[in-house]
Amino acid sequence: MKIDEHAEQLKSKAEKIIDFSPQEISSITPDEIQRLFYDLQVYQIELQMQNDELQKTQFELSEANNRLNFIYHSVPVGILTLDYQGFIEKLNRGFAEMLDTTQNKLLKKHFSKLIYEEDKNIFIQRFDPFFKSPLNKSIQLRLQTEKNTVFDVLIKGQIDDGSDSFNNYADLKQRKLVIAVTDISEVLKH
Repeated sequence: MKIDEHAEQLKSKAEKIIDFSPQEISSITPDEIQRLFYDLQVYQIELQMQNDELQKTQFELSEANNRLNFIYHSVPVGILTLDYQGFIEKLNRGFAEMLDTTQNKLLKKHFSKLIYEEDKNIFIQRFDPFFKSPLNKSIQLRLQTEKNTVFDVLIKGQIDDGSDSFNNYADLKQRKLVIAVTDISEVLKH
């Protein structure tokens, strides 16, 4: 919808709300017209000021979103959002770089497909309890790149709905788990 069409629709709605007959309008005195005109000018200025504030706030929110997006993709840790079945719904560049691949190749992939074969059972056995209540829990296992490079990681998670408890089965399918994947290979060598 074009801006002019939208403005015309708003005008039409406003005219329907105003319930003055032509006779009532003609009986308004010049002093009342002056007062109404003044009130309309004040109201117009108030609306313009509110619009300016909204635009400023929108710009600030956009800037904050850009900063958070930059941080999300720049941290030296992999960050992923998993659904209740373990499929990757969102990931940062750091995780893709950790696996020496692109984000698009990992999106919608089951997380277990990235785990070194010998460690898949660790993930399968611990995923459900971890998903339901990740607070103060971690999983240590090895991931494997497409080029068969294997490296140790530590996984910590947080439920993205702000809850750390499992309420009912219906909530489980709606819930998402945000996990941080840290490469700990260098730490384990020492």
